[in-house]
Amino acid sequence: MKEEKIKYKLNLAAAYVSEGKNLHAIQIYKRLINLKDSDNTYYLLAELYENMGFFDSAISLLDQLHSKSPENIDISLYFGQFLLRNSKWFEAVQVLDNIKHEKPYVLYLIGYCYLMINEYELSKEYFTDYIKSNDNDELKLKAHLHLAKIEYELKNYDQALDFANKIQFVYSDFWELNLISAKIYYSLKMYNHALT
Repeated sequence: MKEEKIKYKLNLAAAYVSEGKNLHAIQIYKRLINLKDSDNTYYLLAELYENMGFFDSAISLLDQLHSKSPENIDISLYFGQFLLRNSKWFEAVQVLDNIKHEKPYVLYLIGYCYLMINEYELSKEYFTDYIKSNDNDELKLKAHLHLAKIEYELKNYDQALDFANKIQFVYSDFWELNLISAKIYYSLKMYNHALT
């Protein structure tokens, strides 16, 4: 199929989606996938399925794409983030684990998945590795926030307080940091600080 015709079909599908004619758009996307195996078309169809609440169909479609090119970092990253966005923590870890050495911030994503399933030791390991990487400083601050939560859950209150203090200058007005700090101070029997 010629590129102009593919663009036309993609625009037509987008118009159908905007008009709420999702079944027409699905038919076009499926036809395009069969004619030209484009990653972008898989993504568009998966997002449409997700918006319609058909998460299993979206996951199955992305799994099919991932199975065709398991070494493709971009596909793995997209699929992993899709799973994470839809609270499929174990599945996200399985997909993202294969690319953790290629993209440092994947360590952050895996750490977050483990945090969400209360695997605090594993989560701590991944967040610590992420902080050691040369990646996004803003995410490193969030990793410190998560480590404060993890250390609190592990009852390592002094370490939790250290992590909370490291990000206090940036997140001083952030409710979650204040809540964690209050819990830590309360656990350390520093009630005046907890009250503040």
